[in-house]
Amino acid sequence: MARILVAVTAVPGHVLPLLMAVRHLADRGHEVVVHTASLFGERAEAAGARFVPFRPDVDHDYRRLDEHFPERRKIAPGPAQVAFALQHLFADAIPGQAAGIRDILDSFAADVIIIDAMLCGAFPLLLGPRDKRLPIVSIGVSPLAVSSVDAAPFGTALPPPASPEDRMRNAALAQYLDETVFRPVQQHFNDVLVRIGSPRLSANLFDSMVRLPDLYLQPTTQAFEYPRRELPDNVRFVGPMVPPRTTNFVPPSWWRDLDVPGPVIVVTQGTVQNTDFRQLVGPTLAALAREDVTVVATTGGAPLSALPGALPGNARAAMFLPFDHLLPKAVVLVTNGGYGAVSHALSLGVPLVVAGDSEEKPEVAARVAWKKVGINLGTGRPTAQQVGAAVRTILTDPQYRRNAHALRDDFARCNALDRIAELVEEIVGARPMPRRADQVESLA
Repeated sequence: MARILVAVTAVPGHVLPLLMAVRHLADRGHEVVVHTASLFGERAEAAGARFVPFRPDVDHDYRRLDEHFPERRKIAPGPAQVAFALQHLFADAIPGQAAGIRDILDSFAADVIIIDAMLCGAFPLLLGPRDKRLPIVSIGVSPLAVSSVDAAPFGTALPPPASPEDRMRNAALAQYLDETVFRPVQQHFNDVLVRIGSPRLSANLFDSMVRLPDLYLQPTTQAFEYPRRELPDNVRFVGPMVPPRTTNFVPPSWWRDLDVPGPVIVVTQGTVQNTDFRQLVGPTLAALAREDVTVVATTGGAPLSALPGALPGNARAAMFLPFDHLLPKAVVLVTNGGYGAVSHALSLGVPLVVAGDSEEKPEVAARVAWKKVGINLGTGRPTAQQVGAAVRTILTDPQYRRNAHALRDDFARCNALDRIAELVEEIVGARPMPRRADQVESLA
């Protein structure tokens, strides 16, 4: 049995996949402690772990981030918004997260630490002496961001280069981004790290997140990631982390409406970007109101009253519907491009219309277009005409469903949870335990 500390960034797209791994590890007999925001405490305990909340200064509710960071609302989606989030949601959390990890290790003799890729509070450990810290396994929660001559800089949402000219353009873009957009971000991270006695980042931020952990587990297959000839040795593709079948699902009263002839189209804005349904859900309902389809809108927890206007006659809505029950009935998923939702749809062979412009979503959409498993609308606020045209194209062009089915079959060859557990057990069994004093010293 291994003793495992799991520290995870407190938003659903990061917490929920890692809690799937937590439950699987606990079922295999391992002792697990989960460290994240208080909001997720009950879920962590239900997964079989002991829960330790973040320290109060970093124990934020993701649904109220605009209250904690009111200036964020004034920044338009794009590089400036990403830079703000990296500095103030991730870098500024490092001292509190690192101290929380140190507090737990004072009383819990962990064998390994598992983090999500954005848990920057692990940087002080990762940048310290390798022989004086525990092994650290990172699990990706977005497309692979490591730099490569075979990929454009992360955040540009460009497809892989097809010519020497593309590679020259990408090199120039990388230099520009490093020296302008992300230079203040990198400096901010280093200032925070130095202030708490940690070494600086020696590589750019995205490369550091991938290259520093002992293992970096990417929750997809190589078929849904840009090929890189010089992939870091610590990267492993484990397959998509798809939630297990929901057993206690109580269908809404209209559920049988989805079994009548005609295509079912599902639309969602996820669980974070769900405060303004005029972004995607509204245009989708309007675009398909007169089509011979059934549209199902899920609000990700927001009240149905937040939907814009009355539901068209061919539409149904719910706050939550488990995708494992809903998506097998769908022929298209219209989404803002969360990595987990897209992976889940593709694991079931459902093609996509993607409209996202925040966080990692443009990169997810770019990969959907690259694999021809859906259509990238290239905006987070599409018009009804754009959505309608994209849905009709997928319904009439069989290549999208054919390609989505091929990716489904590729995904089906993997069992991500088993592979994660095997790799964690391997790294614990292959490495002697450090002295307790060294564990604490490397966090100080």
